[in-house]
Amino acid sequence: MTVLLVLAVLAQAVPSAKLASAEIWFDTPPIFADFQGRATVTTGEIIGGAGPADARGWIEVRWADIDTQNGTRNRHMLKTVDADQFPVIRFDVTAPRAEADSVSGTLALHGVTRQVVWPVTVRFGADTVSVASDFPVDMRDYGIKPPVKFLIARMGPVVTVHVRLVFVKT
Repeated sequence: MTVLLVLAVLAQAVPSAKLASAEIWFDTPPIFADFQGRATVTTGEIIGGAGPADARGWIEVRWADIDTQNGTRNRHMLKTVDADQFPVIRFDVTAPRAEADSVSGTLALHGVTRQVVWPVTVRFGADTVSVASDFPVDMRDYGIKPPVKFLIARMGPVVTVHVRLVFVKT
């Protein structure tokens, strides 16, 4: 879902790159209970251009591919985010920022699309590009009410998202 400063750098040397592996997870500081979800099934692509400003790309994660390690909690999460109506979380790069260790774009979540800027770390291999990012997301900004179950399992409104992606140059 974030990480595509790599677009700006890749666009100079590589026409495109496909997402080869991904690990994306979120957690929240516990109010009354820890909460974490993790996805390893993600799709994405980097499409190079004539220069860094022309590079584009996207990352998608399906809510159904996020696992909290608890079947009941998974069902509650899917209900809370209205996964039947909004099954995908998507990040699109709108403006690579080669001059900074960040990427800007749009995050589409729960039927709401917002402009975002997130920090990234990029590492280059012979045929791969690895990207890492950690950033906060306030669920209320996307119309998601933080879940409260039986007044004992309460989740805060801000989750920290952690992204680790590996792209293979094509």
